[in-house]
Amino acid sequence: MSGWDVQFTLTGLSSEKWLNEARKQGIRLKRVKRTAGRDLVIQCGAKDYAALSALARDKGYEVGEARPVGWLKRAATVKKRWGVALGGVVCAGLLIYALGFVWQVRIENAGPYEGTVRTFLQEKGIVPGIRRSQVRLGDLREQLEWYLPQVKWVRTSWQGVALRVSIDEGTPPPDIETAGAAGNVVAGEDGILTRLTTYAGTPKAKSGDFVRAGQLLIEGVERGPNEEATPVKARGEAVARVWETVRVRMPLTAIESTPTGRETLRRVLTVPFFAWSMQEEPDYLTADREVSCTVIGGVWVPIVLQRERYIEAALETKARDTEEVAREAEGAALRLLNERLRMTETVDKWINFRMIEGDTIIVEAAGEMIRDIGRLQKNDP
Repeated sequence: MSGWDVQFTLTGLSSEKWLNEARKQGIRLKRVKRTAGRDLVIQCGAKDYAALSALARDKGYEVGEARPVGWLKRAATVKKRWGVALGGVVCAGLLIYALGFVWQVRIENAGPYEGTVRTFLQEKGIVPGIRRSQVRLGDLREQLEWYLPQVKWVRTSWQGVALRVSIDEGTPPPDIETAGAAGNVVAGEDGILTRLTTYAGTPKAKSGDFVRAGQLLIEGVERGPNEEATPVKARGEAVARVWETVRVRMPLTAIESTPTGRETLRRVLTVPFFAWSMQEEPDYLTADREVSCTVIGGVWVPIVLQRERYIEAALETKARDTEEVAREAEGAALRLLNERLRMTETVDKWINFRMIEGDTIIVEAAGEMIRDIGRLQKNDP
């Protein structure tokens, strides 16, 4: 204990004389601070306290009790409160142990692939509760990219105790073959050619031609010096103006709910793996549900009290404003069209028409774009 520091109070007149005497005896004082009146607060090594207190009493000074400072003070506090310290150590150990597991799996930006990704992870056993060391992010990313060839790329990362899987959908490349036997390049869809570049084969169309899907654009034949025909695999780029059309149907009526005045309040105790309540859900045919949550405990597993308020409602079909529905349908049609035109060079977009059939409005949107429509068609053996 001689290496620790202590602090005590010295009370008396002309305390400077005592300080000079302590220095003459070679006793090192680490800190001296004057408080109110005749008191000095002195910090010294624990091994020097006995000599200093004896010198003070010989000179008629009053010496206070030595109190530990620094690490010695913390150690003494822990010793007095060993139960709290032990609890803190146990909680820290449990927290560190819990951090070694995956408690949440987040799938982000997956769109239509979310269900496929979740099923894949479940088949691999990657679910909440698995040890973190059993998940190799690099291997998981490669497996998902192989399993989902339509997506652009997959990102996997840790976010606290959650495994985060993020998907970039992208757009699949056009179905153009680059290897194999001889064949022709044909149009994959209707369009007006703006550029036909031939790398191998004989061109059978030109810029400005309107071509139909399946029409021959580049024949898989080349002629030699003696005009002999040699079958080849036609290759080229057929850039054309093409059109995409989408159609949206939207009802002119809406179902609205009106409260009947009956309500039920239900309390549910929830933890990450199950929920329990003494009350059954009300047997309302239709009801609005309001939920509020209060965290009531849990160190690393949250315990939540959930209050559910069920408000019985009666359903009624009401007519909507035609112009308002038309604007919503046009907006939905343009959003759908933008999805179709994504990753292509777009020339123009417009609303083709809108019409009413019974209680439904129909809106059609069209867009013009420029893209390569060439597709390889193998020759029959």
